[in-house]
Amino acid sequence: MSWNYTPNDRTQDIVEVRQQPDGPGLRYGKRGEATAVADLIPGGADMLRERIGQFQAESRYFEARIGTVHELRVVVINNDTQALVTVTYDGDFKPYLADIIREGGAWFDALFRGVWEGYGSSTEPATQEIILNSIVTADMFYVCHQDLSVKDVTRLKRQSAALTELLDSVN
Repeated sequence: MSWNYTPNDRTQDIVEVRQQPDGPGLRYGKRGEATAVADLIPGGADMLRERIGQFQAESRYFEARIGTVHELRVVVINNDTQALVTVTYDGDFKPYLADIIREGGAWFDALFRGVWEGYGSSTEPATQEIILNSIVTADMFYVCHQDLSVKDVTRLKRQSAALTELLDSVN
């Protein structure tokens, strides 16, 4: 992507932000972004709020199974008529979407079925089309450590803990 900006000392180490090669959203280093604006059925915001506690409680379990999600947010907006669903993930869009459907489909279904207008099941082509049509591309996308995947971060945390344990045992 090409933005207009004035080069200066604050733009010296700029990293290229580009369109995802295989779907909506932007790519910054190893990370991609997707933002969906979901139309909620009347009363859907209240149902979403009733379900969100379970969704939050199960997030670490499902995100570990998916294995590529850095962050996920769900925000009810526009007087309870829509939900903003944002995610930062590793890699290309199509493999990410396949991982979400395979590993987290039931989790998303439990939150959005009967809440997101037209959402039936994550495995249904009609629901996937609704999701794809609701995605908007960010105008600006930044992440810290864009060169680190979830697997990289997990590995570095393990190595840091092992090194700390080793150094503590020497003292």
